[in-house]
Amino acid sequence: LDVSDVVGDLGWYHAAVGALTVLRAFPTSWTLLVVPFIVPDVEHWCSKPQVSPFMNWTESEWKQAAIPLLNGSLGLEYDACNAYAVLDETSGLLDENTIEPCQSWAFNESTPGSSAVPEWELVCSNDWQRSAMQSVVFVGSLVGALLIGLLSDRFGRRFMFFASTLAVIVFGSAAAGSPSVTVFNALRFFSSMCIAGIQTTSAALFTEVVHARHRMLLNVGFSLGFTLPTLLLPGLAYLLASWKYLQLSAGLSAIFLLPFMLIVQESPRWLISRHKENEARRAMEKILKVNGRAIPDMKPVLKELVEKAKYDAQLTSAGPTEILRHPRLRANMACLFVIWFCDNFFMYATALSSVNIGGSPFINFALSAAAEIPAGLLSFPVVRYCMRRRSQSVFLLLAGVAAIATSLLPLDDFWLRLSLNMTCRFILVISAAVKWVYTMEIFPTAARGFGFSCCFTMGRIGGIVAPFMRDLGKHVHFTAPSIAMGAAGVIGAMCACFLPETQGVALPDTFEEADALGKNRSARYNIELNDNDAKIENLKTDAV
Repeated sequence: LDVSDVVGDLGWYHAAVGALTVLRAFPTSWTLLVVPFIVPDVEHWCSKPQVSPFMNWTESEWKQAAIPLLNGSLGLEYDACNAYAVLDETSGLLDENTIEPCQSWAFNESTPGSSAVPEWELVCSNDWQRSAMQSVVFVGSLVGALLIGLLSDRFGRRFMFFASTLAVIVFGSAAAGSPSVTVFNALRFFSSMCIAGIQTTSAALFTEVVHARHRMLLNVGFSLGFTLPTLLLPGLAYLLASWKYLQLSAGLSAIFLLPFMLIVQESPRWLISRHKENEARRAMEKILKVNGRAIPDMKPVLKELVEKAKYDAQLTSAGPTEILRHPRLRANMACLFVIWFCDNFFMYATALSSVNIGGSPFINFALSAAAEIPAGLLSFPVVRYCMRRRSQSVFLLLAGVAAIATSLLPLDDFWLRLSLNMTCRFILVISAAVKWVYTMEIFPTAARGFGFSCCFTMGRIGGIVAPFMRDLGKHVHFTAPSIAMGAAGVIGAMCACFLPETQGVALPDTFEEADALGKNRSARYNIELNDNDAKIENLKTDAV
């Protein structure tokens, strides 16, 4: 007997929790991906001295006389960080043989929207801070997934979900009024920590009350649900035309989660694991009432659920360090580390680079994000019917080839570069869906949560590195980011070839069973994926 058997099949309560997983995608997406619109590329050059006769010059006259021309990727362009030295401020004489770094900058005011770049002068020697802004978010998300995941095990999923929601509203809104980039990053760090808390706890609240056959629906809330606010983000940025209002919107979007406090109950599964049987009974009775179902005699039901919880606790009592004692399992985990790092790095680098392709960054970002919709739909049959090893390696390889092909294109071939960006994003969404299930099927029950958390950590590290591809393209060569992303895809595909095939194979419960995966390829079981969902999907609570 399971909690999902007691509360019954899908009902109004499940619909409410499902809506929660969709709505949590708004603060999540906007917090993680808003940086390209807060600190976009803004044309800049050394500002003219505020003395006569320079004050009488137009910006065009100043640039033509004082700013050196450089050979850029699209031809000649003005130097953004240096100017000819001023010999005599009173006469306006310039020394074209001496170049000095800018002391202050002028910015192109025709750039759509409002940017924090001019306000905090995030250019030239400070340009790296724009990439760091994005990495700070991923670091915060990594810390939050680990910390709040532990806190939710101690204080409950529901409590930590709404505590994280309130914190996102406070920190996210406060970041809009930041007086400096340091304060902004600090507030966004705490906001992204709590965003991770919202994600992990909402996944737990959903998976712990639904039948195994319905747990794949979590992908709708997490993958397709994430795409909707991502598609709306560039339109919101264009309409608000203010980075402060945009950041404020990211924080306040979490307000729509608060009314669910009236409906969502604490996870009965967690309450039973914490020996709170009476609270678990009340929670299940309220869920049954919302679903419009009869309430059974709860005394024998609770007794059976408690016995099951004790058995599950004994099954997972082995230490996770046992992985290191099994060579094949250890090698599989190393391959998964590489795959998670490469896949997440590739995915986030692709998403963030869409605004730098050329043309309108708003349209580019939206079109690139739109590729996730058909990919999310296609990932369901791929996960259900395709071989894990083959699909994981093929999709990563195809994405890598598409990225390398991008490096062969000239910068002015805008539409083809955007098409290849969308192709990479489409393929990587399917690859990520395979990666999640594949990871769960390789680790044994006794260390599945620990193993997934380690792989997820490696993925977040890949996300931390991804924003700096913009700097790599600026300081090395414009093709360098595409080559790096392509290499990540190829390396990930190669590592996938060394993993055992797990499609249709019973989930390993012990370390010995996990270590034996792939040794006897004929030992397969005719198992539907839905039968494994109970073991696979409820462990996604540590993810995202």
